[in-house]
Amino acid sequence: MLEARQLWSTAVTACATLITISFASAQTVTLKVHHFLPSNSTVQRLLIEPWCEKISTESSGRLKCQLYPSMQLGGSPPQLFDQARDGIADIVWTIPTYQAGRFTKSEVFELPFMTKSSAGTRLPARRFFTQVASVR
Repeated sequence: MLEARQLWSTAVTACATLITISFASAQTVTLKVHHFLPSNSTVQRLLIEPWCEKISTESSGRLKCQLYPSMQLGGSPPQLFDQARDGIADIVWTIPTYQAGRFTKSEVFELPFMTKSSAGTRLPARRFFTQVASVR
């Protein structure tokens, strides 16, 4: 009799879990996107907004973005990384070298007078960040 109760309890728990998962997967998740630029900035209009539209489309509307330009969630630009870490924002757009010494490997790409064109920094930076991302 005890085994039957345990089996029944396990079955009920499993059904409740499946129901919860199906409801959770149908819910819309709104991602808080925080950055320091004004809402009419080129970065927001041509990068962040199209990216948010793309993830909304590709997730069939289950993922949406709520944009917070101009530091609307508080703090200063150097605090954006910490805000993402601490859950104040889900996604941040900032410049790594706003916190000198914190992201030392990327600082080399912002040294002045190292190249004569943007491609001299852009291409090596892309290669570097692609390698770093594939390691993690």
